[in-house]
Amino acid sequence: YLLKGVNLIRGSTLDVNDLRRKINDIKPNYIINLAALPLAVTAIKNTEEAFSSILQTTQNFLEIIRDLDFIDKYIHISSSMIYGDFEKSPNPENATKEPKEIYGSFKLASEYLVKGYTKRYNFNSVIIRPSAVYGPTDNNYRVIQKFIEAIFEKKKLTVNKPKSNKLDFTYVKDLVKGIKLAAITKTDNLEIFNLTRGEGRTLQDVIDILRKNLGDFNIEINDDTSFYPKRGALDISNAKLKLGYKPSFSLEDGIKDYINFLKS
Repeated sequence: YLLKGVNLIRGSTLDVNDLRRKINDIKPNYIINLAALPLAVTAIKNTEEAFSSILQTTQNFLEIIRDLDFIDKYIHISSSMIYGDFEKSPNPENATKEPKEIYGSFKLASEYLVKGYTKRYNFNSVIIRPSAVYGPTDNNYRVIQKFIEAIFEKKKLTVNKPKSNKLDFTYVKDLVKGIKLAAITKTDNLEIFNLTRGEGRTLQDVIDILRKNLGDFNIEINDDTSFYPKRGALDISNAKLKLGYKPSFSLEDGIKDYINFLKS
C-alpha cells in the first residue's frame, strides 16, 4: 500500500556518510525529512533515541545539503507540540512557543537548526507543523488508532478527559497533499505552515463518531492531565493562501475512510 511505485533504498539517517552517499547517488530535487521518532509519550520514555532521531538526523541532512546544488528545497516536518499551551484558537504560526515536554522541545530545537543552516548557507527550506495525524497504515499507536483497535478487539477504552481534551485531528491523506504542495509550490525561504484540518475537536467527538460507525463499546474516563499541553484548532490560513491547501476530510469522513481501510 505504502510502497507502490516507490524505489526503497536502505540506509541510516544517523550515519552522515551513508546518508551523503545515498543522496549523491539519487540526486533528489526535494528532501522531505520525516525520519524522526514521532510521539511525545515515546520521546519521554526514550529520550536518547528521540534526541538522535530528531536532532542528529536533522543536522546530518543540513550538513549534506549545504554542499549540494541539486536540492531545490528541504521540507522539515516539525510538530504543533512546539507551541505548548495554545494561546489562541485557531493558533497561528507566530504564536508563543513554550513546549511543555521533551518531544516539543526537541522539535523546536530542530526548527532552529533548520533556520541557522538555511540562513548561513543560503539554501531553500520550509517548515511544516502537523497535528494529531491519523489514518491508514498508522503503526505508532496514536489515539484514534488505539481507540479503533480496542473496539475491534472488544477491549475497554481508557479516555483522558474526553469532553475537554481537544485536538486538531488531521487525516493523513490531507497532510500528504499539503506536504507535496509545500514542496512544489514557490515559497519564501523558511516559510512555516501549520498543516492540519484547522478544527479543534474533542475526544468525545471521536467517541461519538466511532459509536455511529462501529456500535456501542465500553469506556473508562480518567482525569489525568498528564504532560500534554492544552490544544485545539490551528490556523491554516497561511497554507490555504500560499499553497492552495484545502483539506478534504472532516473528522467524520476521515474516521469512516480509516475504518473502511482497516476492514478491507
